Amino acid sequence: MDYMDFHERHFKSIQALRGINALFIVLEHVRFLNCGAFGVDIFFCISGFMIMFSTHKSTENFLFKRLIRILPLYYLMTVFTYLLLLVFPELFAVSSANAGFLIKSLLFIPFDIGDGVIQPLMRIGWTVNCEIFFYLLFMIALRISHKYRGLLCSLLVGGVVLAAQSLPVASVALSFYGNPVMLDFILGILCYYAARWLYGLQEAGKLPGVSLPLSAVTAAGIFLAFLITKPYINILGFRRPLVWGLPSAVIVLCFFLLEFYVRMPKTIVKLGDISFSLYLLHYYPVTFLDRKIFDFGSCTPLSLAGVALALGISVALSLVSYELIERRLSGWLRRKLLR
Repeated sequence: MDYMDFHERHFKSIQALRGINALFIVLEHVRFLNCGAFGVDIFFCISGFMIMFSTHKSTENFLFKRLIRILPLYYLMTVFTYLLLLVFPELFAVSSANAGFLIKSLLFIPFDIGDGVIQPLMRIGWTVNCEIFFYLLFMIALRISHKYRGLLCSLLVGGVVLAAQSLPVASVALSFYGNPVMLDFILGILCYYAARWLYGLQEAGKLPGVSLPLSAVTAAGIFLAFLITKPYINILGFRRPLVWGLPSAVIVLCFFLLEFYVRMPKTIVKLGDISFSLYLLHYYPVTFLDRKIFDFGSCTPLSLAGVALALGISVALSLVSYELIERRLSGWLRRKLLR
């Protein structure tokens, strides 16, 4: 079957899912809500899906393009965090303005920032570290075989996780990058193959008409289940890819199917466009408003107003960041460095 049409499509439904997911991540850091940590699993599944999708036709400068896309904003936010630690150390429960911490964060070298927490200076950036490591493994797989890149990368990811979980004493780096949450990337790769198959059924007119209501109900049901069960379930170790990873992969496929039937609202798609900026930028406005003005420790009319303000500020900052850094700065770097 010719899948060229599949790879020329732009799936706005997946972009809309990014936007919705980014909002859940923001709400995770509102203390009285604390309801969106599963968003990381969805993002990792989307990453696995999109990396397979985007490398089908061209792999030229694969890793370099990804770094140009991610590093400018990540580095700016990491340096900003370091400066905050210098000027307002009381705002941080752990970590300190340690130059060694800064260098390790910029180089994606895992370390203990304090109290046994293995995260970079900008703590929310731990997921970016995982993404970069996934890209490195994917590049190795590409160098071996383009055709089998998905299988080879899955074996590499699985091997690192297995090594980290099997060794009696693993290094800090291996423990961090061998966290079972990395298996979510493999689930995303599987989503790519499943989506390609479903697209073939759609083009052949063999996709059942019940797909629309079934996809919508399934995605909504999983999101609801995440929200209800999050405070009560243990997602440590291999439980996470099972309890959150697999349902996240199903959500990705459900939104993929919705593309065939539903026109996604432009506002939600735009939110998906700025989701990386929103992910990295939201934490400080939310934390500042919580500690200094509104107190997000409990649900009150004042704290609800604070959440609305935090969302508004975070989205506004992300729109500016997306335009100035993700589009203009990264675009300029691509033109200069990838001639």
